[in-house]
Amino acid sequence: MGYSKSNTNGRYPPKLTYLSKDGILFQGDCLALMSQMVSDSVDLVFADPPFNLGKRYECEAFSDSLEAQKYKSWCQDWLLEMVRVLRPGGSLFLYHWPKWLIELGCWLNGIKLLEYRSWIALTMKGGFPIKNRLHPAHYGILYYTKQGAGHTFNVVRSRTPLCRHCGKEIRDYGGYRDKFKKFEDGEGVPWIQISDFWEDTRPARQDKSRQLQIVELPLHIPERIILMASNPGDVILDVFGGSGSTYHAAQLHNRRWIGCDVGDEVPILQRMQTVFGLQPTDSTDMTLSKCLKQEFISREVKSFSDENRIAKIKAIQPFTDVPLSFQQRASKSRVLGSTDVEAGI
Repeated sequence: MGYSKSNTNGRYPPKLTYLSKDGILFQGDCLALMSQMVSDSVDLVFADPPFNLGKRYECEAFSDSLEAQKYKSWCQDWLLEMVRVLRPGGSLFLYHWPKWLIELGCWLNGIKLLEYRSWIALTMKGGFPIKNRLHPAHYGILYYTKQGAGHTFNVVRSRTPLCRHCGKEIRDYGGYRDKFKKFEDGEGVPWIQISDFWEDTRPARQDKSRQLQIVELPLHIPERIILMASNPGDVILDVFGGSGSTYHAAQLHNRRWIGCDVGDEVPILQRMQTVFGLQPTDSTDMTLSKCLKQEFISREVKSFSDENRIAKIKAIQPFTDVPLSFQQRASKSRVLGSTDVEAGI
């Protein structure tokens, strides 16, 4: 059966484009991929979907200009699949702008398997004023956990900001500065537990790369989520890969990842080549393969090997104009008690 934009919004079978011990990447539709995934199999799901703002994507069969109800229905379809593949106790994060977080959050609150945790507000300093409306200044993240088991929650801390002129701490501690001494790094600057309001989520100008044509989600957004709601060795799912920020953050902190995007996979793989160096294999990692239906992943791995896609991957070159956010240690978040915070890295 063929796929039609009118009823599937670009759905077509996923193709395995990268395979390693750390992660698996597919090119294809998110719903088509998740239909081949095992229920209750992944530890954390992060979704940064197209916002239905008329953006043009490389996949001609996909439309980012749907009628509102069709867009909502499409979002509900992949959210239901995300809930299905998420293990009991696992965490679901949805990144969007407030209009759709309200709509989708109201609907998610009615799913008995899910427990609402937080609405995280993120500063959007690059917004432009709109006539006769308030100036838009934030995006949001809805945070849910799946019931049926205890959920993972790690205390995540960010470094206290310093004045760029005098170098002193900007934060007001309300007279309790001494209580934070045990969280100081090697430079004597304390790391403070994050709240549900993130003010440092806009990338600095020097972080941008002319080579990266895809809009990049700042690394520290998925990084904080992954640090907060998963542990090393856990499996992270992101089916709207974009520039690969989630996979970067997952691999940086020793999580496994499964990814997918309708567009070209090369920018994602260039990013991973730049930061970590690509290490493709032609066999599946047990932790990752158990999340996928055996017949599906076996077929895809065979095609991957038969078509010698590893040769294409090995030919991918790293970026030469490298943004600071691509550096392995360009991290703004730490988990309480981690060795790198204690060492002041």
